[in-house]
Parts: sequence; structure tokens; C-alpha cells
Amino acid sequence: MTWSLFRWVWQLEGSLHVGMPPAGSLNRARLYVPARALWGALTAELSRREAQNGKEPQYQTVGESLQKDYRFTYLYPAEQDGKAWHAWLPTYQEGLGLAWARQDHADGLVGDRQFRRRLLSTRPGTSIDASTDSAEDGSLRETECVETRWRDARGRDAGPVAMVGYVFIRTAKANDKYPVERRRFDGVDAIFVGGDTRYGLGRLRRIAFDLVKQGEAFGGAVTLDADLPQIEALATWAHAHAEASLSGALELIGGWDRGSIRSLDQAAPLWQPGSRSTTLHRWSIEADGLWRASP
Repeated sequence: MTWSLFRWVWQLEGSLHVGMPPAGSLNRARLYVPARALWGALTAELSRREAQNGKEPQYQTVGESLQKDYRFTYLYPAEQDGKAWHAWLPTYQEGLGLAWARQDHADGLVGDRQFRRRLLSTRPGTSIDASTDSAEDGSLRETECVETRWRDARGRDAGPVAMVGYVFIRTAKANDKYPVERRRFDGVDAIFVGGDTRYGLGRLRRIAFDLVKQGEAFGGAVTLDADLPQIEALATWAHAHAEASLSGALELIGGWDRGSIRSLDQAAPLWQPGSRSTTLHRWSIEADGLWRASP
């Protein structure tokens, strides 16, 4: 089995909220888009586009076909430098904790708190008591969102925000420049990701979708001629199964599936993106976007 590798860039056209565990009345946001959230957005868009003769969209069928023939990495925030987009990746460092490094400046680490200030803003919200037509007691909250523009250290505008990641496409020939399966995304120029998309949040516009010829993803060497695509790296840039020995943070995650809560291995915590080792791991990308260290 072989795979072709593509790098795509999605520019934010609306504030983005991908939730994580809250802190009191603050609904916190992740600074990246998990593969599962991306898969859900693409499933919704393709299902509506591929519905024939006014029939109902086949969300389950489309979703399962994407999990079979495609593998998605997480999307990470990126800055524009000329015509190039450079992704910021998380990394755990001894004595510093979680930090972020831009791919073309790996030595220039920025602490997580400082980095969040460059991307996030908060939006207030409350529930309305229908009987009094006023704010319901105890419902005031704030929601973090990744904004469409970067801020520099002084809070000034520093250019547009994009999300960068990779997609592996199952194909008959590795690095096929234009596999038939790629054409499925030809008309998908915009998707809605995360929460409150009905209110205009989470709109991403695709501005690049390019074949990767060097065989690297986020700087790690890739293997395309295996049952599952693999990336060789010191760190994990997705949630990863905990049998690997890493330094970082662990997290329990779950999600919705067909109207009910679906456990994503809730009994076992997963390594958070950026968790790292002192030795290289070869990571296999599974259908749900989780990474697993290959023996």
C-alpha cells in the first residue's frame, strides 16, 4: 500500500474556537485543529456536495471513506513570510514546560502563555432567562478564540493567521502528482471548524494544496509505502498513545459520534501534542488521527 503526501494551508476568515477543558467561567481554546475536528468538517462539506438528486447527505458513508483512504495531521498556526507560511509547533522543554517554536526558527522558543497572547482573544457570553428576559444568574462566561490576525509582543497587528498541516492520500503510486482521490477536494475551498460555526466562527479558506516531494512532514521523514503512513520525529504533533516513553503532559479526550458521546480510549490518557523524547520515534497515523509509536 502506498500514500501520496500533500501540504495544505487554510487561512482563517473567522475567529476559531476548538474547545479544551474550561477554567472556571472561561471556555479555553486549543491553538491547533485536531485531525478529528478537521475530518468532521470535511465530512460535512463533502457530504453536502456529493448528495445526488436532492437526496439526504450520506454523512456516515462519506466519513468512513475519508477514514479509509485519507490520513490527516493536526493543523497548526502559521505566519506568513513573503509567499511562504511557517508553522508554529508545540514542544515541551525541561525547565520551561510547554513552548512553541516556528519551523524556520527552531531555536527561538516562545512560552505557551506568551504565545497564546499573540493569537487569542475572549468573547463574553451569557444565557438569557426567558421569564425575565435578562441574564440568567451564574451564566456569565468568556470564550477564547484564535483570531484572524497575529499580534506582536506590543499588541500590534502582525499579519494574517493560517493553519498548516498535511494530508496522506492512499493511492496506487507513491507521490503521484495528481491522484484521483485528490480531486475529491478540488471544490472544497472553505470549511467550518470548531464551535459556534452557525454564528460565523471557524471559517477556514484553503489557499494552498501542494504535493510534497521531499518526503517530510513538519520536518520529520515520512514513510509512504506502509499500511499506515508514518512520520519519524522526536516529538508527537498529535495526541499519541501513552505506551511511548515521552516527556510532556497527558490528557483524556473524547468526542461526539452520531448523536452520542464516543469514548476515544477514555480509560487511557494520551500524550498531548509537543510531548517529546530524546530518541527518534516512528509514528503511525491512525484513522482517528491519533499517533502510535511503531515498534
